[in-house]
Amino acid sequence: MRRLILVFLLLQRALSWKRYSDAFPNDAQDMQPVTLNQTLEAIYREPHLSIKPEYVGPNFKVISDKELHFKCENLMREVIESDKRAKSPCIITPELQKKFTLDGLIEGGLDCTPKDYEQIQNGVSGNWTWNYNLIEDYDGAIENCGSYGNSACIEACDRYGPEFIKDKVGMVLGTQHPWLEKGLIHFGAKHITTIEYMKIISEHPKLSTMHPVEMAKKFLDKTLPPVDFIFTYSSLEHDGLGRYGDPINPYADLESMARAHCLLKPNGVFFLGIPLGPDHLAGFDHRIYGKHRLSLILPLWEPIDLVNAYLNLSDTKSHVGLYQHQPVLVLKKKSKHHHNSNRRR
Repeated sequence: MRRLILVFLLLQRALSWKRYSDAFPNDAQDMQPVTLNQTLEAIYREPHLSIKPEYVGPNFKVISDKELHFKCENLMREVIESDKRAKSPCIITPELQKKFTLDGLIEGGLDCTPKDYEQIQNGVSGNWTWNYNLIEDYDGAIENCGSYGNSACIEACDRYGPEFIKDKVGMVLGTQHPWLEKGLIHFGAKHITTIEYMKIISEHPKLSTMHPVEMAKKFLDKTLPPVDFIFTYSSLEHDGLGRYGDPINPYADLESMARAHCLLKPNGVFFLGIPLGPDHLAGFDHRIYGKHRLSLILPLWEPIDLVNAYLNLSDTKSHVGLYQHQPVLVLKKKSKHHHNSNRRR
């Protein structure tokens, strides 16, 4: 029975992959880059999505279409409480599905992760050691965003490294291999802290690791200094789907964006690599961010740049979001959109 379930899931994923890949041009070199302004125009072109409380969940207060308020302390407590719920059984009700798809505005839907799915990580006692030589040996993997074959990461570092990365303290959110950390240290980062559910031991003086619950507790204890920048690539789109052992939560990616906001210094910079295209939820696997979902995460930020994007969010007939095509959004923290007066700066 297990094999039949896995075969079915793999077939389902292959069919979904074919749908996207068929709609994506074979020769990306013939495509014209999509600018930040074009993307913002596609998101906010009238009529655009009106942000409702049911779209963002109980940890946010909707002020307007472009303004959300939240309390960092509440979001950090949610990390601690949600970790306790990580082993809860997956039950998908019609009401929950509506929350994940914004009442049907987002195509696709959520599926439960198979119990024996090999990529479940939360609570797994790993023994990963990142030794000094591993981190020091620059292998150029950041030039391809790890295994994604995308130049967005290196382009973002080339453009903004001297101002926002060199001699700065940063964080990496979500990782399995330290290709991004190595690249950021290569670009002159003073220190990097990786936030990851798997247990990782770092033996490099410029690289620390921390479990999200530890991060939340340190924040609440006011022993976690804010950082200059945060970089995450191919992580946010999985939040709340259960693929990596996290609890099911339709607002998890929005909450992660807000927590990044909390962890940054005033005017701190967030490098965000996510798959862009028409909105889609591919089961327990990932989200593709289109104009609807992006309109929920951008109110907290001042967009600076969109690096290596080729997908037009307003085109629903072609250029459908291919998961591997993940440009990097460069965002600057807006200070007025959260209540956090007790935070030590």
